[in-house]
Amino acid sequence: MQQKLCSRGSGSFLLERNGQACGALPDSVTSCELPFRCPRCGEQQRFRSLASLRAHLEYRHSYRSPDVVSGDFSITGSLPARRGQHGAARPPHVRSLSDSRDSGYLHSYGAVRRLNVSSSPSPPAQSSYCGRETAAASAAVRRRLAGILRAADGTMQRRLAKVSTELARTDTELLCERAHSQHLAQERQQVAERERSLSRQVDVAVMVIAALREQLNASESELERREREVLTIQRFLEAAARQETSGKVRIQRFIENLLGRIALAERLVEYYQAQGERHKVQQHPLVEGRLWLDFRSVLFFLLYVSFLRSAFRPKQSNEEPRISRT
Repeated sequence: MQQKLCSRGSGSFLLERNGQACGALPDSVTSCELPFRCPRCGEQQRFRSLASLRAHLEYRHSYRSPDVVSGDFSITGSLPARRGQHGAARPPHVRSLSDSRDSGYLHSYGAVRRLNVSSSPSPPAQSSYCGRETAAASAAVRRRLAGILRAADGTMQRRLAKVSTELARTDTELLCERAHSQHLAQERQQVAERERSLSRQVDVAVMVIAALREQLNASESELERREREVLTIQRFLEAAARQETSGKVRIQRFIENLLGRIALAERLVEYYQAQGERHKVQQHPLVEGRLWLDFRSVLFFLLYVSFLRSAFRPKQSNEEPRISRT
C-alpha cells in the first residue's frame, strides 16, 4: 500500500514559496489514510510519498532538531519514543523504509554534531568556523538523504511497476479462468439439458418398444391361432375330399350296378315283348293288369336311372385337378 501511494505521488508534487508541499491532500482524503507523517508536526501533517515529506522537512524544519538527529522518530505514523524507551525496539509493522535505511546516517550526523558541540572552543572566532562546518555537514547530510530518498523512490517505483505487471497478469489470468469457468458452466448446463432430453427420449423409446413388443406378441398369437385354424380347415378339407372320393366311388359302383340291372331289365322287357307277340295267350284280366303295372314301374325306373346317369356323369378332365386340389 505504501509503494502504491508513493508511486502515485512521487512525481506529482510542486513546492510552494511558504515551504509546504503541493502534494498535500485533497479534502476528500483524510490525513489518517496517508502512510507518512512529519516527525515534528505529528498527525497534523501527513504525506502520500517520501518526496513530499522530504520537501516539507527541507522548508519547514531543520535537520539539527534533537528528535530528527537522535533517530527516535518514525515517518509512518508512530510518535517519538520516550526517554526511557530508547533501547526498546518497535514492532515490525511500525518500522518504515526510512527508519531502516536512514537511521545510520542520522546517527552519524548526530554524533558529528555532538562532537562538534563538545569540542567547540569558547572564543567567537571558532564559533563561526564551527557554524560553517555544521552547515556544510548538514548540506552533505541533506544531499545524502536526498540521494537515499531518490534511490528509495526508484526502487519503490520499480517494485510497484513489477507488482502492477504481476497484478495485471493475475487479473488477466483470473478473467480468463472466470470466462473458462463460465464456459464450462454453460457446457455443463447444456450437457445436463441434453442428458435430460435424451433420458426423456429413451423413456419414450422404451415405452414405444414395449408397446410394439406387446403388439408383436399379440400378432404372433393371432398368427398361431390363424395357422391352427388353417390346419384345422385343411384337415377338414382333406377329410371331406377323402369322403367325397369314397362317396363318388360308391355312387359310381352303385350306378354301374344299377345300369347293369337296367340293361338286364331292358333285355327282359324285349324278351317278354317278343314272347308276347308270338304267343298271344289269353290271360286272365288280373294277370294283364299286374303285367301293366310292372311295365309302368319298369318305365319309371328306367327314367329315374337315365336321370341319375345324366346327374352322375363323369366330369371333364379340366375339372379333375380342381377336385384334387380341394
